[in-house]
Amino acid sequence: MPPDRRPLVLLVDNHTDNREMYALYLRLRGFCVIACADSRIVLDLAVTWIPDIILLELRMNGLNGLDVVARLKRDPKVAHIPVVALTASVLSFEQAAAMAAGFTALLPKPCLPDEVSDAIGNILAASAGAKNTAAAARETPVGTPDRPLAM
Repeated sequence: MPPDRRPLVLLVDNHTDNREMYALYLRLRGFCVIACADSRIVLDLAVTWIPDIILLELRMNGLNGLDVVARLKRDPKVAHIPVVALTASVLSFEQAAAMAAGFTALLPKPCLPDEVSDAIGNILAASAGAKNTAAAARETPVGTPDRPLAM
């Protein structure tokens, strides 16, 4: 990610107070935020904007978070985007289902805004590190001058 580009967060929560609080705080922390309440448009927003990370409530009206993440992970344009469950669903079987569905991480509510911001920063840093490692592996030659690559 270029240093002059603020990370873009897609925040999806049908609870107005939560959505507005997290969106405001993340903007104050330097993130660009698209916030929405309708889980049925998440895929369209993700494909249009290609956010750096998606925060998604599990218990949504319309499509639940598990359905949404399954759709995101099936679309090659957005499958790489980390998706974090920001949810009041704290039962162990719900958490296991979320991770099995493809969520990158789970932040149980109530969750302080600075915890959300820190988690986003950590996930984006880890994601960038993985991309850099993969790019370096592609660019690192296997052979050496005295042992050229076999073609």
